[in-house]
Amino acid sequence: MRPIVVGGPSAELTATAGKLVELQDRQIMAMKPGALARDVDAIMRRGALDTGLRPTYENVTAYTLGLYTRTPRTSDFSRVFLPTSNWVLEEGMVFHLYATARGLGFSETVVVDKVGGTRLTKTPRLVLAPPDGRW
Repeated sequence: MRPIVVGGPSAELTATAGKLVELQDRQIMAMKPGALARDVDAIMRRGALDTGLRPTYENVTAYTLGLYTRTPRTSDFSRVFLPTSNWVLEEGMVFHLYATARGLGFSETVVVDKVGGTRLTKTPRLVLAPPDGRW
């Protein structure tokens, strides 16, 4: 998920995007085997609330990806990042992280490695806009 604006992003949107990416990077670095999901969640949740990016944060900040046998889809909400998520991350787990604020959204596919998460998404992490302000 990458935000797109017509006419180019304002300074406020650019700053918001930068903060969301920074918080997500901190989440990804914390995604090590043995880490508590609630602690990884808190990085984004508290960061967004403490900086005023969002007035509330009621949704999950990540959920597992992989085989989900109850319905034919690849998303699996049996493991999510919430303040109440008291389970530990294991090497090889794959998650979809997403963060939204002020109309912008960024999501990443991340695998848990020995030293932290590895971002599998390779799309540049910025607000996309047409070069001339129009499409």
